[in-house]
Amino acid sequence: MNERYRPFFDALLSLFDKVVYTPGFPDALKASEVDADGWVAWKPAPGTLQRSDYAALEARFGVRYPESFIEWHRSCFFMDADCGLLRLPPSNPAEPLRELEDRLDWPVAERLAPQRIYPFGDDGNDAGPLVFDGRKEAPGNEFPVRIYDHEYGGDLKGLGPVIFSSFPKLLECMTHYLQEKQRLHDYEIIPEFFRIDPDGAGNTGVDYWMGFAGMP
Repeated sequence: MNERYRPFFDALLSLFDKVVYTPGFPDALKASEVDADGWVAWKPAPGTLQRSDYAALEARFGVRYPESFIEWHRSCFFMDADCGLLRLPPSNPAEPLRELEDRLDWPVAERLAPQRIYPFGDDGNDAGPLVFDGRKEAPGNEFPVRIYDHEYGGDLKGLGPVIFSSFPKLLECMTHYLQEKQRLHDYEIIPEFFRIDPDGAGNTGVDYWMGFAGMP
């Protein structure tokens, strides 16, 4: 695993180390036996995907991923990336790109991609997909992150404000959130996003995050 991403995965596993066991669960990612309720602990395993695998997916669906997102996703195989506030696409070694494909292979995504809006994850409130906004060129395709309201069916009127200025800032904020979640409330943790990402979460994303945090 790229050491740059270890803090995120360590923090994720400290809270969410079990998933529902399904047939074909990869032995390399199994960290326990299946418990009485059908759950199994998982662990990451070294990733083997190449940059070319993502290039083929990008070409197939007409999307462009930030280089940081690709490097994170291919850094290891992992069975879950639900952070509570948002859900990132896991990478099962049996079908490592399946979750990315699923977010692109549906009618709304097919309408968004030509407008340079690229779905890649999910909002924690199920309001719609997380998207990279690629309408403005950026070095390394480091596009800002927004939420898209799927009820708009591909119309850009459903595009929410920038909630993270880039994928690295998203990861930094999620790592902080996961590290602090066991001892603090959301309303105590989330305001730190504004310091970590002043150009995204701390700018146009403030209203979104203040509402999500349930500030007292």
